[in-house]
Amino acid sequence: MALQLATCELDPAPAGGAPEWVHLLPPGKMTGRDGRGFELADPAAVIRDFQSRGVDLPIDYEHQNDRPESKQNGPVPAAGWIKELRSDDKGLWGRVEWTATAREMIGEREYRYLSPVFVFDGKTGKILRLKGAGLVHNPNLHLTALASEEPTMNAPETDGTQPTEATDVLRKLAEALSLPPESDPAAILKTVLAALKTEQGPAKATARETADPARFVPIEAVSELLTHHNARVATMQEQDARRRVDGALRDGHITPAMRDWATALCMQDAASFESFLAKSPAPYAHLHRVAINGLPPGTAGSVAAATAEEAAICVQLGIKPDRLAK
Repeated sequence: MALQLATCELDPAPAGGAPEWVHLLPPGKMTGRDGRGFELADPAAVIRDFQSRGVDLPIDYEHQNDRPESKQNGPVPAAGWIKELRSDDKGLWGRVEWTATAREMIGEREYRYLSPVFVFDGKTGKILRLKGAGLVHNPNLHLTALASEEPTMNAPETDGTQPTEATDVLRKLAEALSLPPESDPAAILKTVLAALKTEQGPAKATARETADPARFVPIEAVSELLTHHNARVATMQEQDARRRVDGALRDGHITPAMRDWATALCMQDAASFESFLAKSPAPYAHLHRVAINGLPPGTAGSVAAATAEEAAICVQLGIKPDRLAK
């Protein structure tokens, strides 16, 4: 068994608030946008497991409850609690008791997606137990969005700094495999591996050994290229996120204690992070201002600063400067 995160779109209530019943998992087999497959083969067993434990399941923000580093920074608040489970022809549903904060954020569409956390069989992909869920920004499972106002999310846009050779190779490889040009690298690799597994017999093995190098690329080279590409992209995304978070910290939008949260949000959804900065009035900017000029008392600069401060005090008190001198 293994602990795994998956994501589905949250269906807002008709009035625009937080729904009482949320769609947690679709029925039967499902494939995430990252290419991984799972199966809700026995929803009744999942419900029985939940009922036997007699404990409400937590819904948090960005899976902070499952990240040890988040708990080191202080309390991890819940967005709501799953009180009841039921199933129908659309899959598994949960009745949620939302907190006031989460209800407002969902109503304002600051969060639109729900990501269930479950235990599954690593060999078969069968879902065995639900552990909870989290409000997130990026969906993984393909589910019908009943109240969506945006198109399906594709791969993140780039600023032109990513390696173009790797991107071109991936695009050509996807076309050769009859996949969409924008296919995820993991999906491309999965298709390549599946094609190789269908080959049987020494004749085909010999054909691979004598394959035309101008037309075919060894699977080892493809795997290495995909690994290198993913590592480069992840590194650049992390560096860009840390640069933006450092700037937000200097400008007073966040405190040092919020650095890990801000970095995680920026890496997952840079647009949401920028929206947060645009709405934040920089309440911590005063922490970075210099309170004294560093000059000894009696010097010209010190006297000028003191005079300016005294004048400001006189204005606030409504008195003349000579009275303050007394």
